[in-house]
Amino acid sequence: MRPRAEAAPRSVFAEVLPGPGERLGLAEDESHYLARVVRARVGESVTVTDGRGGRAELELSAIGRVCEGRVTRLEHLARTRTLTLACGAPEGDRGDWLIEKAAELGVSVLQPLDTERGRWERAAAREARWARLARAALRQSRACWALELRTPEPFAVWLGRMPAGPLWLADPAGAPAGAAPAAAQGQTTVAVGPASGFSDAERKALQDNGFQFLSLAPSRLRTETAALAAAAWWAAAPGE
Repeated sequence: MRPRAEAAPRSVFAEVLPGPGERLGLAEDESHYLARVVRARVGESVTVTDGRGGRAELELSAIGRVCEGRVTRLEHLARTRTLTLACGAPEGDRGDWLIEKAAELGVSVLQPLDTERGRWERAAAREARWARLARAALRQSRACWALELRTPEPFAVWLGRMPAGPLWLADPAGAPAGAAPAAAQGQTTVAVGPASGFSDAERKALQDNGFQFLSLAPSRLRTETAALAAAAWWAAAPGE
């Protein structure tokens, strides 16, 4: 069992990180992960993040239903660039995969959009599952910034409060992603249509509000594939 445990990321989550020298007890689900998956031992060190840029090293003193230890190091990282994915509804349960992989790629915000051709009808019933997937992805990626998963919002409401920064619409008619480098600083927003695509009126509204077309592949992509292609394009750019 130990070789498999050694392959598991030794990174967990805590809402609040105390300062060096202070003690920290982990929540039951994080403790279960350390005790049963990682098979951590007393005296070993693990990384703990608060999902908001904080990262601590924890020397374990107790393993069990509640794992705890002493903080030996604490740092707070600055965030210089963010990505918001505004995404129409994918087919079926593909939202699970989208959320998990978006979190691994470091997407800052996932804003589900209810559009003319698709609604996130399963969102309310799968909210808890999606939160667990995002948390597991935070461990897997060893990142210290958690995905902010927002509740679905009508397209017109969302469009009425566009942030500053580059605005992109994933569309095969756009400039190739390789010729459109992602911003190395600041906030970027990418809009991705639902399984049936944005309507003509929605596409025009996006253009009228400053969105530029961005081609992520020479062929038409599924919603979740396009969203993750956009996330990978952004994540690969030089940044923090």
